[in-house]
Amino acid sequence: MKRNDGERDNLFDNIYLSLRQDILWLRLKPGTILTEAYLADKFQSSKTPVREALMRLSFDGLVNVFPRRGYCVSEISFADIKDMHEYRWVLESTCLAKAMECATEEQIEKLDSLSYTDRLFYRDEEPRFSRTPQEEPRDSEFHIYLAEIAGNKIIHAQLIDVLEKLQRPMLCVAEENYMSRGVEEHHILAGMIRDKKADEARELLRGHINEVYEHCLRISTIAKLF
Repeated sequence: MKRNDGERDNLFDNIYLSLRQDILWLRLKPGTILTEAYLADKFQSSKTPVREALMRLSFDGLVNVFPRRGYCVSEISFADIKDMHEYRWVLESTCLAKAMECATEEQIEKLDSLSYTDRLFYRDEEPRFSRTPQEEPRDSEFHIYLAEIAGNKIIHAQLIDVLEKLQRPMLCVAEENYMSRGVEEHHILAGMIRDKKADEARELLRGHINEVYEHCLRISTIAKLF
């Protein structure tokens, strides 16, 4: 039966989102080979929406394209990790400064309530390949809401994108001790925003963001994890 445009769009979206989730949650490991024929069979679709989804993932930097050979889940690059952490700091330091100026008590209370929700953990699961992507709990809700308080929609969207792309290396190095310390720092940071302690808050946020990066640097090569 011929699909209408809406059905084709939905199928493309579902394939794209499902594969993106599997890559970001490391169910599809860096270096995994993907082919249009295999994925079309898994998703019970033609190759066209699969090809479109893979090209979109290539644009996202999550898939590499090898003409006439197929596709491969991209490796995690240390250069990219460094660049993304630097960009994250630019975005979040701006959000922190804005939040210091405009955050209401109600917003600060909500921010504080999100202090203990960011618990990253490694998910060693089989690829889902669902035609209807399942909702994953979003990590870094505290940081995303801080950007929402700042009120700049472009920065908010850019921060979500950066945090999603950092999810793979963050999952690689997540350890219970420093993750627990990290969420406690969220609570302290919320209190500093309430008390308008701008310099202390900026210093804490800088160290908070740098810690994951420093953990990544202590790994000789992330590729050895897979």
